[in-house]
Amino acid sequence: MASKDVSPSRIRALLEENAILRKEIRVAREAAEITASLVVKQFEETERVLQRLQNANAQRKAVLDSATQIAIIATDLNGTISVFNTGAENLLQYRAKEVIGKATPEIFLLKSELKFHREAIKVDSGREVKGYEVFLEYARQGRKEQQEWTYLRRDGTRFPAALSISALRDPEGVLYGFLCIAMDVTEKKRSEKALAESEANYRFLIDNIPNIVFRGYADGALDFFDDKIEVMTGFKRELFDSRKLNWFDLIVEEDRPYVRRKFIEALKSDKSYIREYRIRKKDGKIIWVEGCSQIVCDERGRVEFVTGSFLDVTERKRAEEALHESEEKYRSLFISGPNPIFVLDRETLAILDASPSAEETYDYYKDDLIGRNFEELGAFEYEDESLSLLEHRDWSDTGVFSQRIKHYRKGGEPFYVEVKACPTSYQGRPAIILAASDITEIIEKDAQLFQASKMTTLGEMSAGIAHELNQPLNAIKIGNDFLKKKVEQGESIRSDELHQVVTAAAGQVNRASEIIRSLREFGRKPDFRKEKVDVNMTIKDVMKIIGQQLILQNIKVVYDLDETAPPILANKNRLEQVIFNLVTNARDAIGHQDHSSENSAENVIALSTFADQKHVNLTISDTGIGIPEKNVQKIFEPFYTTKEVGKGMGLGLSITYGIIRDFGGTIDVESRPGGGTRFHLRFPLGKKTG
Repeated sequence: MASKDVSPSRIRALLEENAILRKEIRVAREAAEITASLVVKQFEETERVLQRLQNANAQRKAVLDSATQIAIIATDLNGTISVFNTGAENLLQYRAKEVIGKATPEIFLLKSELKFHREAIKVDSGREVKGYEVFLEYARQGRKEQQEWTYLRRDGTRFPAALSISALRDPEGVLYGFLCIAMDVTEKKRSEKALAESEANYRFLIDNIPNIVFRGYADGALDFFDDKIEVMTGFKRELFDSRKLNWFDLIVEEDRPYVRRKFIEALKSDKSYIREYRIRKKDGKIIWVEGCSQIVCDERGRVEFVTGSFLDVTERKRAEEALHESEEKYRSLFISGPNPIFVLDRETLAILDASPSAEETYDYYKDDLIGRNFEELGAFEYEDESLSLLEHRDWSDTGVFSQRIKHYRKGGEPFYVEVKACPTSYQGRPAIILAASDITEIIEKDAQLFQASKMTTLGEMSAGIAHELNQPLNAIKIGNDFLKKKVEQGESIRSDELHQVVTAAAGQVNRASEIIRSLREFGRKPDFRKEKVDVNMTIKDVMKIIGQQLILQNIKVVYDLDETAPPILANKNRLEQVIFNLVTNARDAIGHQDHSSENSAENVIALSTFADQKHVNLTISDTGIGIPEKNVQKIFEPFYTTKEVGKGMGLGLSITYGIIRDFGGTIDVESRPGGGTRFHLRFPLGKKTG
């Protein structure tokens, strides 16, 4: 806080400096007045002596020249300069012979100031004066007080001067001229300005810092420098200043021994102290106060006074208490929570602390876990954005992240966990608190359900798959029959014919192998590990299996694929299941469409992809029967289905929704009865490398 930049010792130093400056200025002013008075008297005495003794000229000159920093200028009634001492030469940069008998004092002064004084004389006395007559008029009036004028040096520079004007009279009292005595008060003005600035700065600090500055005494009496004490305590400042209210009376009784002890300890050391204690306000409310003080003693070591400041720290104390309570709750949950909890270094992911449940779940002693990199328990997904999130991203934008990963107990036994992490601080360093939940049983059940859904899908597609495999087999049989016939008839086989048959057969074998590979890939038991997946290639692999069945059902498939779309972070096998589910649903929706009308629309399933700056988008639409608006929000619920009994369990879209969510994506649906359905999927881009 800005208040802590102004220490009590600094405030005391400023006060002492102000006092010294004031004293010096008073002394300088008195000295100047005495000096001017003495010079005037000396000059007048010299004049009288000159009238009587012509041989006293040397003494007169010595007196005038001794005032080397005081300009003494005398003129006759015509304003012509008759005396111009060494001090005048030094201050005004003119030589005496240049101005004596040749100029008037006007050349050393501002025309604007002369005009101001002429107008003032006219207002006061009604007399019109001009030029040097201003000084003659002031001399006639017998003014003794000094006035501040601005003097001009020969080089044009200016300086402020304290000017006194005296009449010159002969022994009979007849006025024959005037005497001007001027002193350069530049330093005086600078000191006054510095003093004013210092006082202004001091007052600014006092008024604007939240601290309440005070001067106190051993008996508990206090003097305050502003009224902020009234806001803090509810008591009027005058009550403290008049000694009607003692500060000790406000301190909560239980805290008084501590307050006295801190004071005594400070007396025995460097005489400065900071103490926090409670006071009771006028309305009875108790607040916390922080007092920073310095004890000032006399030369005998007796306490003269205490200077310092008060600050209301009630809110800070409440925050500290809330933090303490929060830490106690955290520690209780950390120790007794059923799930493993880790504290990780935010930069290195090194384990800083681990809960007892973590020891039990991972079969490690706590000492074995501390210092180990968290990834040694189980690596994060390939180039997963979550790992980047843990290490580098601004947590203020995210707060919490969650992920399912495979971990290993001591000895290598695998199990699945869902980790949730959020930022924290630990022993003054940036950290992550991470909770791990064992979800192995859930994962296994999901995998079984997922596999059952795939097997159901394969069963539904068996006719199409059989037809798809029969085509390459028929082609191979035709080629083989041709060769057999040639051999049986004893005919020679031309090399080009043999090459054509063998090449066609090899191509059909590759086609069949690709179909079987796709089926095997699709049918294998999935895991949850992510990798970079090309969405377009996944679509093509799926359509190799189901495409023929769609053709048999007179359904046209339209593609609009963005071949420049970057990969996403997903699991290819599970993404295939998503596309299978949505395409088969589209097929079923078209199958329920009423085609009896002559104007029935063409049966179409459209698949399109495109990429934006942050996502890869996949849209699957159909010209099927559509979904009533009231059912749109239910289709992702488990076991919800509109199919006949035995035609489906209602888990396809529920599984689809869960897979997409695990990939960090979203799925939206647009549909209307008789107008088809459109599913729009959005997946975050895979993390870029290099």
